Amino acid sequence: MKDSDFTLVNVVINRPLHQKFAYKIEGIIGPECVGSRVEVNFSGSNSIGIITDINPEIKHPLSKIKKAKLLDRVSFIAKDIQKVLEFGSAFYQYPLGQCYNVALPKLLRDGKAYAYESIPALDLCGEPDNKTLSKIRSEEQLKLIDVLKNGAVKRKELRERGFSSQTENALVKKGIAKLTELETEQKKFTDTDLPILKENPPVPNIEQQNAIISISSTKEFGVFLLNGITGSGKTEVYLRVIEEVLKQGKAALVLVPEIALTPQTFNRFYRRFNVPVSSMHSALSDRERLDAYIDMASGKSGILIGTRTALFTPIPNLGLIIIDEEHDSSFKQNDTFRYHARSLGIIRAKQNNCPIVLGSATPSLETIFNVKKGLYKKLDLTIRAGGASLPDFQVIDLRNEPLTDGLKTGVSETLEKEIGEETAKGNQVMLFLNRRGYAHHLVCHNCGHVFMCPHCDNLLTVHKGVSRLKCHMCENTITIPEVCPQCQSDALFEQGFGTEQVSEYLKTRYPDIGIERIDRDVVTSKAQLETRLNRITSGKSQIVIGTQMLAKGHDFPNVTLVGILDIDSSLFSDDYRSLENAAQLLTQVSGRSGRGNKKGRVIIQTHHKDNLLINQLINPDCTYLNIAEELLKTRKNLMLPPYTYQAFILSNSSERINAYSFLNQLYSELSGIAYNYSNLALTPVMSDKMEKQQNRYHFHMLVTCISRKTLNMFLTEVRNIVSRKSLSQDLRFAIEVDPIIMC
Repeated sequence: MKDSDFTLVNVVINRPLHQKFAYKIEGIIGPECVGSRVEVNFSGSNSIGIITDINPEIKHPLSKIKKAKLLDRVSFIAKDIQKVLEFGSAFYQYPLGQCYNVALPKLLRDGKAYAYESIPALDLCGEPDNKTLSKIRSEEQLKLIDVLKNGAVKRKELRERGFSSQTENALVKKGIAKLTELETEQKKFTDTDLPILKENPPVPNIEQQNAIISISSTKEFGVFLLNGITGSGKTEVYLRVIEEVLKQGKAALVLVPEIALTPQTFNRFYRRFNVPVSSMHSALSDRERLDAYIDMASGKSGILIGTRTALFTPIPNLGLIIIDEEHDSSFKQNDTFRYHARSLGIIRAKQNNCPIVLGSATPSLETIFNVKKGLYKKLDLTIRAGGASLPDFQVIDLRNEPLTDGLKTGVSETLEKEIGEETAKGNQVMLFLNRRGYAHHLVCHNCGHVFMCPHCDNLLTVHKGVSRLKCHMCENTITIPEVCPQCQSDALFEQGFGTEQVSEYLKTRYPDIGIERIDRDVVTSKAQLETRLNRITSGKSQIVIGTQMLAKGHDFPNVTLVGILDIDSSLFSDDYRSLENAAQLLTQVSGRSGRGNKKGRVIIQTHHKDNLLINQLINPDCTYLNIAEELLKTRKNLMLPPYTYQAFILSNSSERINAYSFLNQLYSELSGIAYNYSNLALTPVMSDKMEKQQNRYHFHMLVTCISRKTLNMFLTEVRNIVSRKSLSQDLRFAIEVDPIIMC
């Protein structure tokens, strides 16, 4: 074939390489194939790649370029997402091909066809004549034939209409009907004549109305912080603004922190709009995720609600991005492509020239800082929806409480009395403890042996219900031993308490009351979560015990008492972000109380009643923003983010000496180079707090710089230096920009 019979393309491959590779494709293809998949031979094996450029300039003759096979003419990486990934690759120092890989659903990464899953259906082989019909004695079979006369019907739909598989199979056996498959309809949401709304929305208050007008009147890129106290109706603002976007024929992307929010949020959007709503989160199967991806890419759905990776879904005519609970740490990916969905969401909004709304009752200090700099516009919601009042606070000084069995499991005598009084009135009580399991760890009373994970520097948590000790780092489990492995004593006892133990204790105290526990041990799927949430909202469960899964976004109007069992564990940490995180979490938890017509209360248990943060939280004249302002002053004095920028340079290996030696040698090289960069500081090599994780040893260096640009230039030089080294297969190197968890 002649050179003119080929098209030259640049391709990125899922490899740890910061470059594109030239290939040629038979035939003429145009710009519509940028973002399409190709099959290429790379280093002797077949790989899936993504086209990034058509007809790039190259130095080699076309005859020297390898061929690639075009798998489809569909662009999976739309232009706006391509820009986001290119920015993300450079900003987070992660290989472009691997960034593209993260953006694709797994089935597409594996080379599967870009198509909906075919749906099993039943159809007539032809119009049955009277002679054939006269031989059929079954009334059900005759009814089914009548149904199929209008065309093929999904077998699932036939089940829902009461037809059994035996009836279907009987017609197939007689040659009257046949099994077939239907493709999912790909009608765009803008093609329907249905009205946008299914239900009439409530009348917004003046603050909500002002926020709706401010966002909806913005026809170009802009970042809004919707700062609403808990229960102030932020979701109603989202719904109203999305309504305006849909009326323009545009689509909306709503990111939520984790699976805990998805069912409730999805149902509220589904009830409001006639437009198809898709969801995308970790509980979906690979097939479900691809179908949701196609729904959005084809324009069938007008709204996508999802967790972090939903950000990379192609959405034609994107008109709005919303990041709910923008402060939440789960928007930050902490391995591989270590991006923050908030940062890349802003980049995507800019590419689409559309507004982005960051919603939170407790905004991150970074977001508040950007408001102060004039980069974001703040919209305030200070009134609880429906006129509900803010809860009252009460602090229980645990030093003055008797050491009862209840207190040993986290529930003081005073709190227990309050729980009894509230449930007797028919109200609901929510107890918050950010520690799952039965007990924190297991100890031998005879020799003091503490049971540790053999794979991590981590205590094994007691999970009594399944008789296991479990590592919450690597998920390794062992059966709870009967004797100590060190001294053979059977005097083993549990220290500390978790949600499982609190739940078991309260069941003995309130045997006739429904008690619900929500944490990652008992909620492992979307269906399980929905079942438990339904029991709470229906009132079947009056006492709810949970971890931070409960703190975010849920609306339980009958909860009148929230108990925070162990605030002390949030107050003392060597992580400079701990006070910010504690203030956010406790404000969010407190906001679950009194969201309906009944007055709410929050009870905080502590051994440190005079702690400054506790007293700020319970002071009605001190808001979260007041606390944030004080924390920002401290950060500025100490030259900590957001007044500076940070990055970790990381290494880990199954051999401790290898991980340390590599990073220490790199530190020696970088120490001299760092002097070339103004206002940049590099720490010596340190071990992580949990040095051993999953049988690998972790070390790091911390880089701090006043200038974002200078930091990025330095990190690029670090990456280039490492790329020239020959690393052992066992050694892993990474750069983490803007870490939110300190090593």
